[in-house]
Amino acid sequence: MSDIILHHYDASPYTQKVLRMLGLKDLEWRSVETPMILPKPDLVCLTGGYRGTPVMQIGADIYIDSQCIGRELERRVPEPSLFPVADPGLAYALVKWSDEFFQTGLKMALALLGPDWDPAFREDRQAIFAHLDFDAMDSELQHAMAQFRAHAALLDAQLADGRLFLTGDAPGLADIQAFGMPWFTRAAMPVTEQLLGKLSHLPAWEARVAELGEGKRRVMDAAEAHRVARASGPDLGTDVDPDDPQLEAGMPVRVEADDFSLRGAVEGTVLRASALELAIHRSTDDFGDLVIHFPRLGYRVEPLSD
Repeated sequence: MSDIILHHYDASPYTQKVLRMLGLKDLEWRSVETPMILPKPDLVCLTGGYRGTPVMQIGADIYIDSQCIGRELERRVPEPSLFPVADPGLAYALVKWSDEFFQTGLKMALALLGPDWDPAFREDRQAIFAHLDFDAMDSELQHAMAQFRAHAALLDAQLADGRLFLTGDAPGLADIQAFGMPWFTRAAMPVTEQLLGKLSHLPAWEARVAELGEGKRRVMDAAEAHRVARASGPDLGTDVDPDDPQLEAGMPVRVEADDFSLRGAVEGTVLRASALELAIHRSTDDFGDLVIHFPRLGYRVEPLSD
């Protein structure tokens, strides 16, 4: 398999999901650090406009979103599996639950940390999370903390029978989906210790998930990642589910996240599409052919006129 290249920054809870996937599978990978705020020219030239992280690159194939990254890692390296009790549908369904959990932590951070953020960082995050009124988060704080605690209590209840991980005695994607918010809030906001103080099963579980590690990281600069993309030839074969309600092979489309965050749109032509995955082709002057892979869950695909 070609080298796994991850474009990311470690402070992101979503990056932490992918790091735990790499750790569970004990994979070697290359790390390209991206800025936390725009501009991100070395990333968006590969994605075609998407600015979110993490993004995985394998040759000239670019994988957007942690759920898409997880599918590809499982496809290429099936053992050890992200699904120790053969529950991929349920584990991927937790993607949207995890996003709701993230929202509670985000609102807490805006109220408790936001006033001290660097102005450039605050402006960038206001552009991403345009659905939130950053100046009204104080009034949301108590509700956000209660919702955060409710989500965490669900995890604690799942662990109450003594199991080591959420689905049994082996770690999997369900644990990885749930881990990011306790990890982020405990590190950034001391109030978390009070909120979670009576949830006695969580700390040991969090430690076990953290112990999955991150695999074997080697640093790579963006220029080298770009050279890899130029030297690679992606699969441009087509395979679109004939029952797809939107898409046909060769159709020009625009793809962007269909949730609370504005991470940038990407345009290209459809190569492959199923109920859960989408691959589009971009022909670029700098890199030649690139294939950008998206999950269907949580992403809006809009046909474009020729």
